Amino acid sequence: MSIFFYACITALLCSFLLMPLLARFLRRRQIMDEGGHRRIHRGLVPSMGGIIICVAFLFAILMWMPIHSIIERRFELAAISLIFFSGIRDDMAPLRPLYKLVIQIVAAIIIVLVGNICIPSLYGLFGIYQIPEVLGCALSILFIILVTNAFNLIDGIDGLAAVIAITAFAFLGIWFFLVGNVVEALRMACIIGAIGGFLYYNWQPASIFMGDTGSLVVGFILSTSALSFITFNGDLPAGSPFKFPAVFGTGLAVVLLPLFDTVRIFLLRMKQGKSPFLPDKQHLHHVVLHAVRTHAKTVRVILAGYIIVAGSIIVAGKFYRDWIILTGGILVCITVDLLLARNIGKWIRKYGGRQAAH
Repeated sequence: MSIFFYACITALLCSFLLMPLLARFLRRRQIMDEGGHRRIHRGLVPSMGGIIICVAFLFAILMWMPIHSIIERRFELAAISLIFFSGIRDDMAPLRPLYKLVIQIVAAIIIVLVGNICIPSLYGLFGIYQIPEVLGCALSILFIILVTNAFNLIDGIDGLAAVIAITAFAFLGIWFFLVGNVVEALRMACIIGAIGGFLYYNWQPASIFMGDTGSLVVGFILSTSALSFITFNGDLPAGSPFKFPAVFGTGLAVVLLPLFDTVRIFLLRMKQGKSPFLPDKQHLHHVVLHAVRTHAKTVRVILAGYIIVAGSIIVAGKFYRDWIILTGGILVCITVDLLLARNIGKWIRKYGGRQAAH
């Protein structure tokens, strides 16, 4: 147990100590994120804090993970490196969406084909078990890309992405530890520490942002970890006390918030006759911010909702099959969306004349 604690603390201290140095360097080089337009913050704030998150994560991995495990998982380091450098390039000068997508597809292919982290079965969903390998690989690649970009989209206010990521990784880390998957549990401890050190400086008022460098890498790691959870849980014997019969329902619950917000915003934009890729201020965190007025309160409200809904789905996933869990999850998401749609107008009319605290 102590190795997980040491790995987490190593990453946390590395991130905590190096983050101010990066922020100072970025300010001197005028590599800043400017507020205004669709940005919520005011003024110039250093971005690219994801550089230190990645450095702290990899440093802790190299310090505490057995050499043979690092060698076996070198494919993962290669895939993360692709996402990392594409994020840096995008933060420095916007990268065309098509180029980013191609890089993400290549990184996902490395994880799925080289790393052999692939959905081999639907585990009884819709009465289907074994599926063709090509279909399993395609679904896995699609899942990684969707979650990676969905997580990137929730990085819109101080502290939100970091807090949601830590919560998701904590659940996955505890579960991997309980089922004896030490390598995955250690990996979760390292990324939790790296994000934890960053969160201190990203809490309102943030002195540095993740940038795409961080949000894409963290989202990518979250997507691959959730995929590992789905496949590992699905392959556990039926009598295991830690097996969830709702294999996909519980796996999707971990990444519920970014997926829900992404699907919701895409449908909303299309309903309004806009491009689903057009940036705006209709995300979940924008809506909640209109009501509670501060970033810190917004993060607490969204985190509480995420824990309640995702936690309920995970608990129910221990007793019910996927079709029940997925149906219930969809109904909950629709209900939440209807409540948001009903109240957003009232919130904007009540608070629209004032500026939110940033």
